[in-house]
Amino acid sequence: MSIINKPPEMVKREYELQDPVARAVEKYALFIQSTPDHVVNSALKMVIWKDAEFRRWYKQQQSNPERREGAASAKAAKA
Repeated sequence: MSIINKPPEMVKREYELQDPVARAVEKYALFIQSTPDHVVNSALKMVIWKDAEFRRWYKQQQSNPERREGAASAKAAKA
């Protein structure tokens, strides 16, 4: 087993941020000597996984594939 773990897989996405938020992300990245991508990724992980209601919903989605397929079909039908 290696001492250093493989870095997590990164997926490129494009999102828009409000200007003050984007500037704060860039400044925070400078402050911690990191990248804006790292700041956004870390902040979102902290917020999303601390939301107990979201975690419950997410677990339901993972354990009930029919619900996921039904939601996907409903969205496709609306399009």
